[in-house]
Amino acid sequence: MDRRHTWREIDAMTNSMLNHARSGEWDSVIKIEADRQNTMQVFFADNPQQQDAEWIAAGIKSIMIMDKEIMQLGKSGVQELGRQLHNIHKGKKAQQAYLKPA
Repeated sequence: MDRRHTWREIDAMTNSMLNHARSGEWDSVIKIEADRQNTMQVFFADNPQQQDAEWIAAGIKSIMIMDKEIMQLGKSGVQELGRQLHNIHKGKKAQQAYLKPA
């Protein structure tokens, strides 16, 4: 197994997840995350060699930064969905009040 190649795949998947998250394409984020988890399990199944520790640590830090942004975007998306649902509920209440016989 070429560890650097596998790590580049993990990095590319994470970048793709971030781009999809920025576009609000959460189904794609979830699908890629499942694939990424499998690839990470394969990557970390073997203990890294001492000479690989530095670039692996830098890679992990980069992934964590992107994951943090993805999570923040997800949180913002959930809040926006909550606002939209609240507005829909308010609209239904107004409609019911208007349609209710006097």
